[in-house]
Amino acid sequence: MKQSKLNPEDLQWIKDNPKEFAQELIKTSELVKNFSHLLEPYRVNGQRKEYKKRFKELLKKEREKHGRTNH
Repeated sequence: MKQSKLNPEDLQWIKDNPKEFAQELIKTSELVKNFSHLLEPYRVNGQRKEYKKRFKELLKKEREKHGRTNH
């Protein structure tokens, strides 16, 4: 089984707040839909590092555009 990238505090928060976690996941998914077409060439070509870099940049930009600054 693959090791989780979440720390124990994050995992505990998810267990304690499942509804809030689900809502955050839905909101993030909606933001990703706004820019996923820009990432498609990196995904298709297998450029994993560039894909991750652009994903983080674009997600941050979308969150700022929508007034959301949390991770």
